[in-house]
Amino acid sequence: MFSKACAIASQFTRPVVISSRTVAGVCASQIGACIVVNRHGWVVTAGHLIGLIRKQQQAARGTRQYWNDVRQMEHDISSMSPYRKKKVRRFEKPCPQSIENHSVWWGVDGARLKDVHAMPSADLAVGRLEPFDPESVPRYPVFKSPGPDYAPGRSLCRLGFAFHQITPSYDEDKNAFVLPEGSVPLPLFPLEGMFTRVLIVQAPENPGGAAGKFIETSSPGLRGQSGGPLFDVEGVVWGLQSHTRHYPLGFEPSAPDKAHARGQVEHQFLNAGVGVHVEPILQILESHGIEHALSDFPEAS
Repeated sequence: MFSKACAIASQFTRPVVISSRTVAGVCASQIGACIVVNRHGWVVTAGHLIGLIRKQQQAARGTRQYWNDVRQMEHDISSMSPYRKKKVRRFEKPCPQSIENHSVWWGVDGARLKDVHAMPSADLAVGRLEPFDPESVPRYPVFKSPGPDYAPGRSLCRLGFAFHQITPSYDEDKNAFVLPEGSVPLPLFPLEGMFTRVLIVQAPENPGGAAGKFIETSSPGLRGQSGGPLFDVEGVVWGLQSHTRHYPLGFEPSAPDKAHARGQVEHQFLNAGVGVHVEPILQILESHGIEHALSDFPEAS
Protein backbone atom coordinates (compact mmCIF):
# COMPACT_ATOMS: atom_id res chain seq x y z
CA MET A 1 0.00 0.00 0.00
CA PHE A 2 2.88 2.38 0.73
CA SER A 3 5.24 1.40 -2.10
CA LYS A 4 4.45 4.54 -4.12
CA ALA A 5 4.56 6.76 -1.03
CA CYS A 6 7.91 5.33 0.12
CA ALA A 7 9.36 5.94 -3.32
CA ILE A 8 8.28 9.58 -3.01
CA ALA A 9 9.42 10.10 0.60
CA SER A 10 12.80 8.44 0.04
CA GLN A 11 13.70 11.25 -2.36
CA PHE A 12 13.62 13.95 0.34
CA THR A 13 14.61 11.89 3.41
CA ARG A 14 18.29 12.09 4.35
CA PRO A 15 20.35 10.48 7.10
CA VAL A 16 21.91 12.37 9.99
CA VAL A 17 25.02 10.54 11.27
CA ILE A 18 26.42 12.03 14.48
CA SER A 19 29.97 10.76 15.10
CA SER A 20 32.12 11.20 18.19
CA ARG A 21 35.48 10.07 19.54
CA THR A 22 36.44 9.98 23.20
CA VAL A 23 39.76 10.87 24.78
CA ALA A 24 40.37 7.11 25.04
CA GLY A 25 40.00 6.86 21.25
CA VAL A 26 36.62 5.08 21.19
CA CYS A 27 34.57 6.08 18.13
CA ALA A 28 30.78 5.78 17.94
CA SER A 29 27.86 7.20 16.00
CA GLN A 30 24.15 7.81 16.39
CA ILE A 31 21.78 7.88 13.43
CA GLY A 32 18.70 9.96 12.75
CA ALA A 33 16.96 11.49 9.76
CA CYS A 34 15.89 14.81 8.30
CA ILE A 35 13.50 16.08 5.62
CA VAL A 36 14.91 18.33 2.89
CA VAL A 37 12.20 20.98 2.49
CA ASN A 38 13.17 23.02 -0.56
CA ARG A 39 15.75 23.87 -3.24
CA HIS A 40 17.54 26.27 -0.91
CA GLY A 41 18.78 23.44 1.29
CA TRP A 42 16.46 23.95 4.26
CA VAL A 43 15.81 20.83 6.31
CA VAL A 44 13.48 20.03 9.19
CA THR A 45 14.33 17.42 11.80
CA ALA A 46 13.73 16.35 15.39
CA GLY A 47 14.84 18.94 17.92
CA HIS A 48 16.47 16.34 20.17
CA LEU A 49 18.95 15.50 17.38
CA ILE A 50 20.04 19.14 17.27
CA GLY A 51 20.22 19.06 21.07
CA LEU A 52 22.53 16.04 20.93
CA ILE A 53 24.70 17.71 18.29
CA ARG A 54 25.04 20.86 20.39
CA LYS A 55 25.78 18.85 23.53
CA GLN A 56 28.61 16.98 21.80
CA GLN A 57 29.96 20.19 20.26
CA GLN A 58 30.06 21.77 23.70
CA ALA A 59 31.78 18.70 25.18
CA ALA A 60 34.42 18.72 22.42
CA ARG A 61 35.06 22.43 23.00
CA GLY A 62 35.46 21.72 26.70
CA THR A 63 38.02 18.99 26.00
CA ARG A 64 39.99 21.29 23.68
CA GLN A 65 40.00 23.96 26.37
CA TYR A 66 41.18 21.34 28.87
CA TRP A 67 44.18 20.46 26.71
CA ASN A 68 44.93 24.14 26.13
CA ASP A 69 44.99 24.68 29.90
CA VAL A 70 47.27 21.67 30.35
CA ARG A 71 49.71 22.97 27.71
CA GLN A 72 49.71 26.39 29.33
CA MET A 73 50.48 24.89 32.74
CA GLU A 74 53.21 22.70 31.26
CA HIS A 75 54.75 25.82 29.80
CA ASP A 76 54.78 27.44 33.24
CA ILE A 77 55.74 24.35 35.22
CA SER A 78 59.42 25.27 35.57
CA SER A 79 58.54 28.15 37.90
CA MET A 80 56.12 26.15 40.03
CA SER A 81 56.59 24.83 43.53
CA PRO A 82 56.84 21.02 43.99
CA TYR A 83 53.29 20.97 45.37
CA ARG A 84 51.97 22.86 42.36
CA LYS A 85 53.85 20.57 39.94
CA LYS A 86 52.26 17.53 41.56
CA LYS A 87 48.82 19.09 41.24
CA VAL A 88 49.40 19.92 37.56
CA ARG A 89 50.53 16.38 36.74
CA ARG A 90 47.36 15.06 38.37
CA PHE A 91 45.39 17.49 36.20
CA GLU A 92 47.05 16.09 33.06
CA LYS A 93 44.83 12.99 33.15
CA PRO A 94 41.45 13.77 31.51
CA CYS A 95 38.39 11.57 31.78
CA PRO A 96 38.76 8.77 29.15
CA GLN A 97 35.04 9.06 28.28
CA SER A 98 35.21 12.78 27.50
CA ILE A 99 34.36 13.62 23.89
CA GLU A 100 37.39 14.95 22.03
CA ASN A 101 36.19 14.98 18.41
CA HIS A 102 32.73 15.42 16.95
CA SER A 103 31.20 15.56 13.48
CA VAL A 104 27.80 15.42 11.73
CA TRP A 105 27.22 13.94 8.27
CA TRP A 106 24.02 15.19 6.58
CA GLY A 107 23.96 12.58 3.84
CA VAL A 108 26.51 14.38 1.67
CA ASP A 109 30.18 15.18 2.23
CA GLY A 110 31.15 18.71 3.18
CA ALA A 111 27.70 20.06 4.06
CA ARG A 112 27.16 21.95 7.31
CA LEU A 113 23.93 23.08 8.93
CA LYS A 114 23.58 26.86 9.16
CA ASP A 115 20.86 29.21 10.47
CA VAL A 116 19.47 26.70 12.93
CA HIS A 117 16.17 27.51 14.65
CA ALA A 118 14.57 25.28 17.28
CA MET A 119 11.09 24.86 18.73
CA PRO A 120 11.79 22.87 21.93
CA SER A 121 8.14 22.44 22.93
CA ALA A 122 7.52 20.54 19.68
CA ASP A 123 10.87 18.67 19.54
CA LEU A 124 11.46 20.43 16.25
CA ALA A 125 14.30 22.24 14.49
CA VAL A 126 15.08 23.68 11.06
CA GLY A 127 18.36 24.63 9.45
CA ARG A 128 19.98 25.27 6.08
CA LEU A 129 22.56 22.95 4.52
CA GLU A 130 25.56 24.66 2.97
CA PRO A 131 26.80 23.95 0.38
CA PHE A 132 23.70 22.43 -1.20
CA ASP A 133 22.99 21.16 -4.70
CA PRO A 134 19.25 21.53 -5.44
CA GLU A 135 19.50 18.89 -8.16
CA SER A 136 20.57 16.31 -5.55
CA VAL A 137 16.95 16.05 -4.36
CA PRO A 138 14.71 14.76 -7.17
CA ARG A 139 11.49 15.63 -5.35
CA TYR A 140 10.66 17.89 -2.41
CA PRO A 141 7.94 17.18 0.15
CA VAL A 142 4.34 18.31 0.18
CA PHE A 143 3.04 18.98 3.71
CA LYS A 144 -0.47 18.14 4.84
CA SER A 145 -2.85 21.02 5.36
CA PRO A 146 -3.64 21.10 9.12
CA GLY A 147 -7.39 20.92 8.62
CA PRO A 148 -10.05 19.15 10.69
CA ASP A 149 -9.62 15.83 8.86
CA TYR A 150 -7.04 14.46 11.29
CA ALA A 151 -9.34 11.56 12.13
CA PRO A 152 -8.20 8.33 13.83
CA GLY A 153 -7.92 5.27 11.63
CA ARG A 154 -5.85 6.71 8.79
CA SER A 155 -2.91 4.54 7.73
CA LEU A 156 0.41 6.35 7.94
CA CYS A 157 4.00 5.30 7.37
CA ARG A 158 7.26 6.54 8.87
CA LEU A 159 10.62 6.36 7.15
CA GLY A 160 14.15 6.44 8.51
CA PHE A 161 17.33 4.45 8.94
CA ALA A 162 16.46 1.85 11.57
CA PHE A 163 18.51 -1.31 12.27
CA HIS A 164 21.66 0.15 10.76
CA GLN A 165 24.80 0.74 12.79
CA ILE A 166 27.93 2.64 11.84
CA THR A 167 31.19 2.55 13.79
CA PRO A 168 33.42 5.22 12.28
CA SER A 169 37.17 5.52 12.56
CA TYR A 170 39.19 8.70 12.98
CA ASP A 171 41.93 9.83 10.61
CA GLU A 172 44.46 11.78 12.68
CA ASP A 173 46.26 13.14 9.61
CA LYS A 174 43.07 14.51 8.04
CA ASN A 175 41.48 15.37 11.39
CA ALA A 176 38.25 13.77 10.16
CA PHE A 177 35.96 10.81 10.76
CA VAL A 178 35.87 8.02 8.17
CA LEU A 179 32.75 5.92 7.70
CA PRO A 180 33.53 2.25 7.04
CA GLU A 181 33.22 0.85 3.54
CA GLY A 182 29.71 -0.41 2.81
CA SER A 183 28.04 1.65 5.54
CA VAL A 184 26.66 4.18 3.04
CA PRO A 185 24.24 4.70 1.48
CA LEU A 186 22.18 3.90 4.56
CA PRO A 187 19.24 1.57 3.90
CA LEU A 188 15.82 3.10 4.49
CA PHE A 189 13.35 1.25 6.73
CA PRO A 190 9.60 2.01 6.52
CA LEU A 191 7.07 1.11 9.22
CA GLU A 192 3.29 1.41 8.87
CA GLY A 193 0.93 2.34 11.68
CA MET A 194 -2.62 3.55 12.23
CA PHE A 195 -3.14 7.16 13.27
CA THR A 196 -4.68 6.88 16.74
CA ARG A 197 -5.02 10.40 18.18
CA VAL A 198 -3.62 13.91 18.54
CA LEU A 199 -1.55 14.57 21.68
CA ILE A 200 -0.93 17.90 23.38
CA VAL A 201 2.25 17.39 25.40
CA GLN A 202 3.73 19.68 28.03
CA ALA A 203 7.50 19.42 28.25
CA PRO A 204 8.44 18.30 31.80
CA GLU A 205 11.45 20.62 31.86
CA ASN A 206 9.27 23.62 30.88
CA PRO A 207 6.00 23.34 32.88
CA GLY A 208 4.99 26.93 32.29
CA GLY A 209 5.88 27.06 28.61
CA ALA A 210 4.04 26.20 25.43
CA ALA A 211 2.80 22.66 24.89
CA GLY A 212 3.74 20.71 21.78
CA LYS A 213 1.27 19.16 19.35
CA PHE A 214 1.93 15.58 18.24
CA ILE A 215 0.26 12.71 16.42
CA GLU A 216 0.32 9.17 17.74
CA THR A 217 0.40 5.94 15.77
CA SER A 218 -0.27 2.33 16.70
CA SER A 219 3.27 1.26 15.74
CA PRO A 220 6.51 2.44 17.38
CA GLY A 221 9.11 4.75 15.98
CA LEU A 222 12.48 3.03 15.78
CA ARG A 223 16.00 4.20 16.48
CA GLY A 224 17.31 5.80 13.34
CA GLN A 225 13.88 7.14 12.34
CA SER A 226 13.91 10.26 14.56
CA GLY A 227 13.44 13.31 12.36
CA GLY A 228 12.16 11.23 9.43
CA PRO A 229 8.78 11.85 7.75
CA LEU A 230 5.39 10.47 8.73
CA PHE A 231 3.27 10.35 5.57
CA ASP A 232 0.10 8.96 3.97
CA VAL A 233 -0.33 6.67 0.97
CA GLU A 234 0.11 9.61 -1.41
CA GLY A 235 3.45 10.56 0.13
CA VAL A 236 2.02 13.73 1.75
CA VAL A 237 3.87 14.54 4.99
CA TRP A 238 1.68 14.62 8.12
CA GLY A 239 4.52 15.01 10.61
CA LEU A 240 7.96 13.76 11.56
CA GLN A 241 9.04 11.11 14.03
CA SER A 242 9.86 12.36 17.52
CA HIS A 243 9.82 9.54 20.08
CA THR A 244 8.01 6.39 21.22
CA ARG A 245 5.73 5.93 24.23
CA HIS A 246 5.36 2.67 26.13
CA TYR A 247 1.86 2.08 27.50
CA PRO A 248 1.45 -0.70 30.11
CA LEU A 249 -1.33 -3.11 29.11
CA GLY A 250 -2.10 -4.17 32.68
CA PHE A 251 -1.55 -7.89 32.20
CA GLU A 252 1.33 -10.29 31.87
CA PRO A 253 1.71 -13.81 30.44
CA SER A 254 1.93 -16.77 32.76
CA ALA A 255 5.48 -17.44 33.86
CA PRO A 256 7.15 -20.63 35.10
CA ASP A 257 6.57 -21.43 38.78
CA LYS A 258 10.21 -20.69 39.59
CA ALA A 259 9.86 -17.19 38.13
CA HIS A 260 6.72 -16.56 40.20
CA ALA A 261 8.54 -17.80 43.28
CA ARG A 262 11.25 -15.20 42.70
CA GLY A 263 8.64 -12.46 42.25
CA GLN A 264 9.42 -11.95 38.56
CA VAL A 265 6.62 -10.56 36.40
CA GLU A 266 6.82 -10.01 32.63
CA HIS A 267 4.84 -6.82 32.04
CA GLN A 268 3.46 -6.20 28.56
CA PHE A 269 3.46 -2.83 26.80
CA LEU A 270 2.08 -1.21 23.67
CA ASN A 271 4.80 0.78 21.94
CA ALA A 272 3.19 3.75 20.20
CA GLY A 273 5.07 6.14 17.95
CA VAL A 274 4.77 9.90 18.52
CA GLY A 275 5.40 12.30 15.67
CA VAL A 276 5.47 16.10 15.53
CA HIS A 277 2.13 17.33 14.14
CA VAL A 278 2.27 19.24 10.87
CA GLU A 279 0.96 22.43 12.56
CA PRO A 280 4.19 23.28 14.45
CA ILE A 281 6.19 22.21 11.37
CA LEU A 282 4.33 24.77 9.27
CA GLN A 283 4.62 27.35 12.05
CA ILE A 284 8.40 27.15 12.21
CA LEU A 285 8.72 27.14 8.42
CA GLU A 286 6.42 30.15 7.99
CA SER A 287 7.90 32.12 10.91
CA HIS A 288 11.34 31.99 9.27
CA GLY A 289 10.12 32.52 5.72
CA ILE A 290 11.13 29.05 4.56
CA GLU A 291 9.57 28.10 1.23
CA HIS A 292 7.50 24.90 1.31
CA ALA A 293 4.71 23.11 -0.56
CA LEU A 294 1.30 22.62 1.08
CA SER A 295 -1.48 20.20 0.17
CA ASP A 296 -5.12 20.89 0.92
CA PHE A 297 -6.74 18.17 -1.13
CA PRO A 298 -8.40 15.14 0.52
CA GLU A 299 -5.90 12.28 0.58
CA ALA A 300 -6.81 8.67 -0.03
CA SER A 301 -7.80 6.51 2.91
